[in-house]
Amino acid sequence: MKSILKIRILLILLCLAASFLGLACSRAPQPRTPLNRIRTIAGSNSVRFNDPFGIAFASDGTIYVSDGKAERIWQIAPDGSVKSVAENLSTPSAIALAPDGTLIVADTGSHTIKRVVPQTGSVTVIAGVEGRAGFKDGNGAEALFNGPVGVAVKRDGTIFVADTYNDRIRSIDKQGEVRAVAGGDEAGFADSTNGRDARFDTPCGIAVDVDGTLIVADTGNNRLRRVGLDGAVTTIAGAGIRSSQDGALQDASFNAPASVAVDEEGTIYIAEAGGSAIRVCSLGLWPHVTTLAGVADSGLLDGELERARLNSPYGIAISTDGTLIVADTGNRLVRALLREGDSRGVELTRESVEAMRPKASDFRKQAPPRWPYDPPERPREIAATFGEVRGEVGEGREAWFHNGLDIPGAYGETARLVRSEKILRPLAVDDVGGVRERIRFPTMGYIHLRIGRDQDDKPFMDDRFILRRDAKGKVAGVRVRRGTAFKAGDAVGTLNNQNHVHLIAGPTGSEFNALAALELPGVKDTVAPVIEKDGVRLFDNEWREFADASSSKDAKQARSSPLVVRGDVRVVVRAYDQMDGNATRRRLGLYQLGYQVLNVDGSPAQGFAEPRWTISFESLPDDARAAPLAYAQGSKANATGETIFAYIVTNIIRDRVAQEDFWHSSELPEGDYILRVFAADYFGNKSTRDVAVRVVSNNMR
Repeated sequence: MKSILKIRILLILLCLAASFLGLACSRAPQPRTPLNRIRTIAGSNSVRFNDPFGIAFASDGTIYVSDGKAERIWQIAPDGSVKSVAENLSTPSAIALAPDGTLIVADTGSHTIKRVVPQTGSVTVIAGVEGRAGFKDGNGAEALFNGPVGVAVKRDGTIFVADTYNDRIRSIDKQGEVRAVAGGDEAGFADSTNGRDARFDTPCGIAVDVDGTLIVADTGNNRLRRVGLDGAVTTIAGAGIRSSQDGALQDASFNAPASVAVDEEGTIYIAEAGGSAIRVCSLGLWPHVTTLAGVADSGLLDGELERARLNSPYGIAISTDGTLIVADTGNRLVRALLREGDSRGVELTRESVEAMRPKASDFRKQAPPRWPYDPPERPREIAATFGEVRGEVGEGREAWFHNGLDIPGAYGETARLVRSEKILRPLAVDDVGGVRERIRFPTMGYIHLRIGRDQDDKPFMDDRFILRRDAKGKVAGVRVRRGTAFKAGDAVGTLNNQNHVHLIAGPTGSEFNALAALELPGVKDTVAPVIEKDGVRLFDNEWREFADASSSKDAKQARSSPLVVRGDVRVVVRAYDQMDGNATRRRLGLYQLGYQVLNVDGSPAQGFAEPRWTISFESLPDDARAAPLAYAQGSKANATGETIFAYIVTNIIRDRVAQEDFWHSSELPEGDYILRVFAADYFGNKSTRDVAVRVVSNNMR
């Protein structure tokens, strides 16, 4: 009897294992040629997008994309032609195709869900009250939404909505009745068998899985969630940490997952806006999250997935052949992840990418002159400039570029917008309560503020800022809805204990030097940069110093003590700038640096007809980790302590490129020369320093 019982138990276990394997394998992707490259589908030619956000793909190959800033829906035909099929929307976000071929649109700015007929351009409201935010279930004409960003449509026509700022998932049935499926009265994180007890935080993306359940990009919680047919909410993946870490489902992490798409085998694809990446959640035998495309830094680069770059993608859709169509929002493009041999779209060259970037000179003309305080015309001191090193360069140290302009003010002083703009990021405010609390508009960023409140943390009398407090009454979060409009001069916050606003000019990934991009009334600089005493040092390619470079301000003195150099030479210049009105202790970074080799009579040496302006902070390198290529070891700048700018002027840091280079002294005949270094500020003030050098053969010791 015992042996029969054992056999029965074994059979039961085998059946259970077979069932598990069958279920698991049903979620595993079937073998197919892998996606291996990114190409640009639309937005790089005559028709330019402003805020491509939602993406939908029709069975005939037509792509639809919403444009939140242009307030329209675009149609991209299979032949690549682009036209507008709906206009006069209000910051449209996600879009989805209904079974009848119409488009369902989350019209975020109007707090409604709309239907667009692409063939006629007809736009009708399905649910919600135009221009009225709130929460109310019931008949579609009376129901209320609060800045809905995500939509999905089931095969039977049921519409599901990520009601973003209500922190809920809602449904609209075929009769137009609206009901809450999951989520509650406040933002938070909680799974629950009862959907109304579950909590979300600013959910933005939603898709219908193959089994009819809902997949939700829970953006503020940095997690992927599932809403069951019975309303139960579970977490699929994500540890709740804001980063882009691959791994097992509960160990992996996301950085602002914005939208999701599910293929016919149940594989989930995520457009991760904060990480500028496309992630994949596989639910097969070994459930895990991997990164399909996107590297550590945002950017724009077509080609192989391993090296391709995106910039804050907010929309993703799957085509009929399983390729991925992406709204690469930050790059203002529609791009595709394709398989080998698929030649759709174009592979953008570096030249075409640069031609697409906005120009600081054009940006400067788009807003009237003003400072970020009142009175707007009163000149202020500038405490830090674009391109300065932050942190410290050295082994085991971290260093990065300063990407804005620091403008001091009094503690608690009100900071104001310098340009009229509309918020387009669903989560535009970060690090609330921290020293780097900030808000990001499409073309401007403001850091070191209490957003939407005064120095005592009391809210502005402005309902555009939505504050969330913890159990002790402390401000725990600030939200500004996508689609919220502001005018230049509007109050955005008050200065925190950093006592300055860090002003970023330009879109994310295409930041400008703010001195070039903004018209700041009365700003003045008549002070030439300072090259410090003994501030020019020369090294070989192994960073062995040739000697202390005895330098002087004139060529006559420099010629008296030539420094012997050979082979590849690195030139390091320790220098800084100041502006009118700066305190004596203030050290500002430089705008441009370069060098030139002269004959002893002062004429240009061979190959040096003009100075080589190797460093130019009109823009920053695409590689955000390139600060150690611009600055030598020991360079540092922090809120306290000594500031040292030691520039490696033989390296190339300009036009978004960062690369190591040298003065190849062996290309010159042996003999005596003058090495002249240049340091310039944005306003044209320039300083030079001459160093007498003697070039000898590499074979000489």
